[in-house]
Amino acid sequence: MTTLIIYCVIYIILFALTERLYHQRKTKVEHTRKIVHVATGFIALSFPIFISALWQMLVLCGSFLVLMSVCEKMNWLKSITSVKRKSYGSWLFALIVFVCFFIQQQLGNLLYFYLPILILSICDPAAAIIGKRFNYKARSVFGQTKTIGGSIAFFVSSLIILCGFYFQYQNVLLYLPLFALSVTLLEFFSTKGWDNFTIPLGVVANIFIVSNILPII
Repeated sequence: MTTLIIYCVIYIILFALTERLYHQRKTKVEHTRKIVHVATGFIALSFPIFISALWQMLVLCGSFLVLMSVCEKMNWLKSITSVKRKSYGSWLFALIVFVCFFIQQQLGNLLYFYLPILILSICDPAAAIIGKRFNYKARSVFGQTKTIGGSIAFFVSSLIILCGFYFQYQNVLLYLPLFALSVTLLEFFSTKGWDNFTIPLGVVANIFIVSNILPII
């Protein structure tokens, strides 16, 4: 229980900092949301180290979902909730963290947790930042603007991460570009924050292919 309290305190401090940036520094909500996205992702990477019981993860992620629900209804935490476009990203982030934690426990492989959360935490913001910075070949996808430049940034950054994890496995190196491309496409076609869910699931599926199918071929 002490671990859960410590994590709650850490997240409260994070939200307090982004609220200060939003209200006092007038930082745009898209920027404060990205700060929260990256920070919560990197904090989540420590979960398997300090949390072993599934019920603890359920309580932590469930509490975050309840918090987001209350804040949206009461118009609190504007540094996260005041985005103009409809987004379920905050909700789905908490859900996918629990799902990945559950999968890695069931399969006994921490890669099913670390790699999806790491790619989501780094590559998704990279795509958004580069995409908006250069606005290269913007496209409307299900009513939301996506850019080819952002997709290239996602592909390159995810491929670098994948190579870092799999560089010692010669038999899967040729598959990694397809791995990166598949999750890039998931990011491109996911809107309203659903990429927070589809990207990690895509990574999980590809890890399964790399671990269980490619060694047989």
